[in-house]
Amino acid sequence: MGRMESNALRNIRALFARDLADALRNRTVLMSCGTGVLLALLISTVVAGSPRLAPGEGAAFARTAALCVAPAFAGCVTELYVMAEERERGMYLTLAEVGVTPAQLAISKWLVATTVTLAAQALTCLLAGFAPAELATLLGLSLVAAQPLLLLGLSCGLLAREQMASSLFAVPLTAAAVAPILAFMSDTVRTVTWLWPLGPAAEILRAAGGIAAAAPLPALIALVAAWVAVCVLLAVWACRRLGRELGLRA
Repeated sequence: MGRMESNALRNIRALFARDLADALRNRTVLMSCGTGVLLALLISTVVAGSPRLAPGEGAAFARTAALCVAPAFAGCVTELYVMAEERERGMYLTLAEVGVTPAQLAISKWLVATTVTLAAQALTCLLAGFAPAELATLLGLSLVAAQPLLLLGLSCGLLAREQMASSLFAVPLTAAAVAPILAFMSDTVRTVTWLWPLGPAAEILRAAGGIAAAAPLPALIALVAAWVAVCVLLAVWACRRLGRELGLRA
């Protein structure tokens, strides 16, 4: 058992290094990450000063934009498009021949997506002039609260058989990411979107800024935990489905 665990960890470390290097060389990923950073900057610096926002909401709005855009434009794109390209090239079967399981592949992709997301968020915060304490707080929150969307992106990446399918999956993922930002413009929208994958994170940022949240903090934390649990189960199911399709052990 110990040797099997050691081999699994060694495979995941090697896959993570390879996948991260591939993501940094992928033009689609780099373009999407850059677009996400620019979009978050635009929203956080220009729209945050809109008179449509209630007094005191500008700072929370800017932080929400910095948190919510990156998981879709950086993390999910890394999962969707890179995985679709690899599957079309038959890379999964090649990796299986050297002992890599679908679970190890999925863990590596999830780690890369999390890393790229945090990097994009950090760059956005630095360019937007966030204080170091704000940056650290936002990244700490994102490390947990952004996981539902990243895990959904991972599940979609595992299910997508070609790039066309990954493009279709990207639409609802992007909508889920930007919904908490749009909620600042409409209380009606907010009554629904605070329950969405990134909604609790946006409400926590509101509360941190002294603005009334849609629910008490313990309820928001519980909702994040529930989303993470559901999305983990979905990712496990998608991973096992991929293993069955490829005739491999997940």
